[in-house]
Amino acid sequence: MKGSTLRRSNLTKEKIAMLDALAKYNRDYRTTSNSDVSLDKQEELDVLWQNFKVASRAEKSPMAFFTTGVFVGVISTLVLAILISFVVGYSPLDDLNLNLIKAPSTESLKFTFIPADKQEPVVQQTAPQNKEYTVQPGDSLEGIAIKFYGGFDQAKLKMIEEANNLANPNAIGIGQKLIIPMN
Repeated sequence: MKGSTLRRSNLTKEKIAMLDALAKYNRDYRTTSNSDVSLDKQEELDVLWQNFKVASRAEKSPMAFFTTGVFVGVISTLVLAILISFVVGYSPLDDLNLNLIKAPSTESLKFTFIPADKQEPVVQQTAPQNKEYTVQPGDSLEGIAIKFYGGFDQAKLKMIEEANNLANPNAIGIGQKLIIPMN
């Protein structure tokens, strides 16, 4: 008997010794006796082996584990999504904006005409004025651009340089007045 089979079978040493003795006796008996007596002894050995057989459990295949994992994953994802939607208070039906029950209102179907002579005057937008800024200690041209335009933009820096005829944008002095174009 193999060692791994013995470890899995939970047989005691006495039972293993008895089985070995029976197997030796079976081998010796087969070689010396006739076939009729041999069959009786073989049946006895078979009955004894049936008592010592270990119930083997069927092992699951990797495909069974994979299928179970996918199924559990899908179910847990659905449950998690439902729980999150309850916590957040989101419902996909809110996005559909279904107004199937209400009849359309008659006010939305009315036309209104505005006479040509009573039109509202068109407001013309005037170009924004340029602003003047006095350079403070610690100011840089980039910092001034961020202050007036809300962000850094190379095109805005060029506009400030051109409006003030700056040869070197890094050479601005404290107290220098700069024109900031606002268009």
